[in-house]
Order: sequence, then structure tokens, then C-alpha cells
Amino acid sequence: MSEEEILVSWQPRTAPLDPVAVAARGRAARALARRLLLCDDDALARLHGTAAPDLLVVLGDAADLPWVDGAVYLGKDAAAPALLLPTTREPSVPLPLLERAFARAGVAAPPLAVLLDPPLLASTESARPILRSTLEGWLQRAGGTA
Repeated sequence: MSEEEILVSWQPRTAPLDPVAVAARGRAARALARRLLLCDDDALARLHGTAAPDLLVVLGDAADLPWVDGAVYLGKDAAAPALLLPTTREPSVPLPLLERAFARAGVAAPPLAVLLDPPLLASTESARPILRSTLEGWLQRAGGTA
């Protein structure tokens, strides 16, 4: 049996998901890092995060997630608990099917942050408590100075 490719499009979600994470790339990621560094230690301690050279993903309660222009807020849908999805968009295919396809592809370990523009799957499996020193180091390497 051959595998067929299915084009997935994303449309507005009728009811937004509650945010459980915020993801940002490039300039927005550096702005997110600077915004996080303004948080007091208690607020920072309530957040977990993971990073790549041009990407930050921060997980936490909706009230604790900082707002940054250009960031994407992600939520969980019970139909696909291994995915962190844009809060205001939903796929044209059933979520369980999409979740299984991503798992079968094995591109990254779940839970997966699904970013749309440009498309990217980012594992949040290694998310750890955010340390100010680690965040400052990431920002320096990203060219945003700490």
C-alpha cells in the first residue's frame, strides 16, 4: 500500500484554545527573551522553556505567559494532546490523524509545538525551568545582547 500525501490547510478556529505556551522566532524570539528577563524571579520560576538558535518556546499558565508582538500563542486540544497548536487556527484534517502522522514521521519527540509561518515542528520534551543566566546566554548568542 502506498502512502498518499494529504495537503493540510489551516483555518480560523471557532473557539480559541486557552494558551499554554508562547513561541517566537527571530526578532520576536529576542524580544521574548528580553521581556522574560524583565520578569521577577518568582514569575520566571513559574515558566518552562526550550530554545534553538532562532527559536524560543515558553510554557506556563496563560496568565504568566508574556505578550510579545510577533509571537504565536499555543494551546492544547483534547483530540491531540501531544500537540501544542496555534490558539486561533485549526487544521483541515482531523486532529488525531494529524497527531498520528507527526508521530509516525518521527521528526521530533512530543509534545510538539506546531508553528505555521513558516511551517515548523519543535519538540518541547526538553523544556526546563527558565534560568535567568541561561536566558541571558541564549540572548547573547542570538545577537540580542543581554
